[in-house]
Amino acid sequence: MDAVGRVLESRWLGMGKVTKAFEERLRAFLGAKHVIAVNTGTAALHVALAALDLAPADEVIVPSLTFISSAQAILAAGARPVFCEVTPDRLHIDVDDAMARTTPRTRAIMPVHYGGQVCDMDALLSLARERNLWVVEDAAHAFGSSYKGRRVGTLGDITCFSFDPVKNITCGGGGAVATDNDGLAQRILPRRNVGMDADSWSRLHDERNWYYEVVAPGYRYHLADLNAAIGLEQLKRVEEFKARKRAIVQRYGEAFADVSELTLIVHDCAETFPFSYVIRALDGRRDAFMRHLRERGVGSSVEFIPNHLHPLFAESSERLPRTEQLYKEILTLPLYVEMTAADIECVITAVRGFFR
Repeated sequence: MDAVGRVLESRWLGMGKVTKAFEERLRAFLGAKHVIAVNTGTAALHVALAALDLAPADEVIVPSLTFISSAQAILAAGARPVFCEVTPDRLHIDVDDAMARTTPRTRAIMPVHYGGQVCDMDALLSLARERNLWVVEDAAHAFGSSYKGRRVGTLGDITCFSFDPVKNITCGGGGAVATDNDGLAQRILPRRNVGMDADSWSRLHDERNWYYEVVAPGYRYHLADLNAAIGLEQLKRVEEFKARKRAIVQRYGEAFADVSELTLIVHDCAETFPFSYVIRALDGRRDAFMRHLRERGVGSSVEFIPNHLHPLFAESSERLPRTEQLYKEILTLPLYVEMTAADIECVITAVRGFFR
């Protein structure tokens, strides 16, 4: 609140020096060459894909088990999403299935780091390079996670983050695009600010500070100083947040290991900043299980409805039997930094009570 107050007192509320400072801090944290802050994770995906100059017939392969933002960003960029299966152990993109769905029209592949855990990027990048495909990572869940010692944000061609209210860190609302590719960064930068070659803060002290040129198609996607101020304060606590959520995940894993009616998603806490805790309830009992939890004051959710089942895509998409089966089994348990020990044990008791 103090940080936001300082922005209000400065009387510069839009994209300015605080946003620039947030981008610099993100660059240092991630180890990425370029970081461009935007106003949502969906906007990050959109400007990233827009920078690839996709044509209407072009295809982007994406797992169906992801939030609708992934697919909507592909549509907004003028391309067609092609949905693929996920792996049952981590709910990650099935690389073999994804590659089997490539065609001469495929231009990019979008792995989703579901739950904060990083996909098999070695296999994915190797196959993508063989087929000359861009790799645009949807890392909305995975800020602060690593892969073989490298931060997410330095792996694929472009990485897209979300900083909305429920993510690992928040700006209240926000997102960012990270890339080491100079050419892509130059194409993304004007697109986040309606295609202008320089923003208002950069022009402030020019003699003709009213003058700008529009050099690309663009959108009103910039991140305001108000939101960046929140992000800067959140970055100071990222290791604290990560440690707390890892501890909760480890406690859940210990508590549920002997519940035979559950299948646990594999968690690699050594390199993951966990975003969510998802389990699979077998034998068609998921919905009854969720009702049981709700009756005991424990919230749960389903993440996500597979995209290919939505009416928007129902006529144009193939069936994905593994994803559809997983959708009937998965549910998400509470996982947030401010959970108390009593909150955690309440969840554990409610879960174990259903299967006892």
